[in-house]
Amino acid sequence: MKTIEQIINLIEQQKSFVLEAGAGSGKTYTLIQTINYLIEKKGNDIKFRNQKIVCITYTNVAKNEILERLENNSIVLVSTIHEFLWSCIKPYNKQLVIELDKLNTLKHNINPDKFQLGLIDRITEVLYDDSSYREFEKGQLHHDDVITLSKQMFECYPLLSKMIADKFPYILVDEYQDTAVETISALINSLLQNNKKNLLMGFYGDSYQKIYDTGVGSLQPFVEKDKLSLVTKEENYRSSENVVKLLNKIRSNINQKIPNDVKRKKGNVTFINCVNRPKGSKEKVLDYENSLIPQKEEDFSKVVQKLESHGWNFGEDSEDKILIITNNRVAQRAGFGDLYKIFSMRYGEGANEALLKRQNAFSSFFIGSIDKKTSKERDVGIEHLISYWLKKNYNNVFQFLKRNSRTSTSSLSLNAHSDKKKIRDSIEILNTLCISNTVINVFNYVLENSLLFLPKYIVDFQNKIDVDIASIEDNENRERIQKDKKFYNDLMHLPYIQFRNLFEHIQNHTVFSTKHGTKGEEYRNVLLIIDDTSWKQKYNFQNFLNDTEGDKERKLRTQNLFYVSCSRAKENLVILSLSEMNQEAMSKIREWFIDGAVYSIDEYLVHT
Repeated sequence: MKTIEQIINLIEQQKSFVLEAGAGSGKTYTLIQTINYLIEKKGNDIKFRNQKIVCITYTNVAKNEILERLENNSIVLVSTIHEFLWSCIKPYNKQLVIELDKLNTLKHNINPDKFQLGLIDRITEVLYDDSSYREFEKGQLHHDDVITLSKQMFECYPLLSKMIADKFPYILVDEYQDTAVETISALINSLLQNNKKNLLMGFYGDSYQKIYDTGVGSLQPFVEKDKLSLVTKEENYRSSENVVKLLNKIRSNINQKIPNDVKRKKGNVTFINCVNRPKGSKEKVLDYENSLIPQKEEDFSKVVQKLESHGWNFGEDSEDKILIITNNRVAQRAGFGDLYKIFSMRYGEGANEALLKRQNAFSSFFIGSIDKKTSKERDVGIEHLISYWLKKNYNNVFQFLKRNSRTSTSSLSLNAHSDKKKIRDSIEILNTLCISNTVINVFNYVLENSLLFLPKYIVDFQNKIDVDIASIEDNENRERIQKDKKFYNDLMHLPYIQFRNLFEHIQNHTVFSTKHGTKGEEYRNVLLIIDDTSWKQKYNFQNFLNDTEGDKERKLRTQNLFYVSCSRAKENLVILSLSEMNQEAMSKIREWFIDGAVYSIDEYLVHT
């Protein structure tokens, strides 16, 4: 029975379900099929009752893709999880204030049954938007708070969950594995459990593609408790025969197959194990690992050259890609390593969103951002202006200044020589500064010459850190401002060229990508770089392969990263281990790559 037929049977039986679908299986297509079935068979009833089908996505990119496929049908509400949950609880401000007071009390490690901090007496409204930062004293929520408060509201006010179920009889969740544990609990244990007769939920995703630490991962416990029915999708429409065989070795709960009507190449899978010099008995670990870097760089370069001689293309916008385990390694290779380190020290794992996804006011000021509603590039950064100038796209230069700067562009004319000279001189000086000076020099020049508006958030940020630390009584607030001060000072004294290198990277002008940039993407050929010295706390491939990993979370994280990265290849996959694997790990590699090839670095360079 086809996957969609299984889902339809469950819908007709009013049974909620989870679709476990491997990489390249066409999961989103099945999700669209489900929605179209509901529109066709249940649409009239849904319209008559003034209800909507809800499709919850993990990102705005996915949201816009689904909206486009559905042609914006009016009875389907496509929303990110934060948008949906906030829309459910926002109307009930009185209850929100009460629950926020409880959350604030718990946050300060105080028993809410005995004492509350009194937000009820100090705030009148709870606020949230997608750029919010947490400030409970003003009723301002962060993303994570929306999820926590929704769970509290669903649990404490059963009538609320009934009203939601009456309004939204079908709720479908895309990429369920990345949905927060609290969200899953709120949806299944509170919302669904209390409204099983008039609410049906469907969860679409793949537990092996969980790559964010906050995600629930697997919904198998809910299947085992009969809260959800399991549907599996075994097709693989993306990868070659040997890549699919490798993927089936890595995972155990689905055995993927290439559909009979799909023609796929046999493809090649290759593993290359580098040889590292032995560690000296008195040598410090960090000194030893640093000493290996030149050899690793040389091995990497030689493998890239070898692949290029075999027809791989690592040029701009190429079909082939180099996937590297961590963002910091990509940043180093792409020339913005120090910039990434500064964001990592301030934002931790949120550095990816703040810098690479440009959800930070400073990163967007210099290199633009992505419109969250349309997922399109917002050309509002300094690098966009310079890029237009270097490409001699003078009309775009003029339009950029008109939209984004305080210059008197209304009186400027592209036909006037004096105006063109004024623009030319200022941008050429700016470009020179970007190449040879620090961020603060570029920042000040842009402001002094009114080339770009200074966003309110940056003004507020500067005002916030322009205080005497000693005068701040609250320890948590003092520590946060100290971190912000250090972040600002370190950022401003960095060579600006790192922002330009980052701009080139995010515009896909480099060949590198990371685990966070790979999900949902596919490439003709993939070179996957693994190195167990890259991020020891998060991943360890040797211990995963030889089955000695004692940290369950790290083992799962490593397994999923390996699976997701390998699954991006459509034709050929080469895995280069820059840190030498031991014999036990190589034994597993030879078992998995039985239809491929396993080499030492020297064997590969000489015999292929």
